Amino acid sequence: MCNKKKKKMAVKKTIAIVGATEKAGVEIVNRFSGMPYRLLLVSNYAEQLSQLAIDISQKNPAAEIDTIECVKDGCWEADIIILAVPQCEEKQAAEMMKDVATQKIVVAVSNTEVENVLPYCKVVKISLAAKNEIILSGNNLAANEEIAKIFNQAGYHVGNADLTDN
Repeated sequence: MCNKKKKKMAVKKTIAIVGATEKAGVEIVNRFSGMPYRLLLVSNYAEQLSQLAIDISQKNPAAEIDTIECVKDGCWEADIIILAVPQCEEKQAAEMMKDVATQKIVVAVSNTEVENVLPYCKVVKISLAAKNEIILSGNNLAANEEIAKIFNQAGYHVGNADLTDN
């Protein structure tokens, strides 16, 4: 028998960025690529997605990134999902991932009512108020705090629209 202490290994959280090739998605990917998370970049635009991954790898060789074109598969692997798609596509993206996103934190970048499509998710809404400023709202205090912490680490100033706990 060996009485050596076992080291706890920290497990990296995986953040899926759906709409990674969209304007908001590219900004988030760039900011998050230097952080200690595995990023799963999700987009229907294979060529742009491939180029984004190359660009990020060149800027930050230590970044752990993967690309995928299927929303459902990308969201299945993620701990946190960021919907950075245009507002008109957000509900459709939510429909594609709803079976695999249960109990996960879902960050909605636009103000679409995705809570109706994702009733078993912890939805946090963010609004990009200015270049480095976001306004955050949601109905799960723990999820709001986790997302505020992540976005603060990425260099955003986070303001809270409302923080109610359900």
